[in-house]
Amino acid sequence: MTDRNEDRVRERAYAIWEEEGRPDGEDLRHWSTAEAELRGETTKANEQARKQIEETEAATGATGFPVPAPSLANPD
Repeated sequence: MTDRNEDRVRERAYAIWEEEGRPDGEDLRHWSTAEAELRGETTKANEQARKQIEETEAATGATGFPVPAPSLANPD
């Protein structure tokens, strides 16, 4: 887990703890819940991106394979 992701999980776990009235001994559950929520956000964003790619490919006839960049070598 990257530092940024860990910070996001920590912030969300803290918010959950506060929302539940700051109960003692629930830190692991709060952390797990926060991770699951954030993982769900990532999954949802990935699904939206995949759908957008599929729609673009269908509309343009393009495939998911990148087109190689033209050569910069001098044709002479």
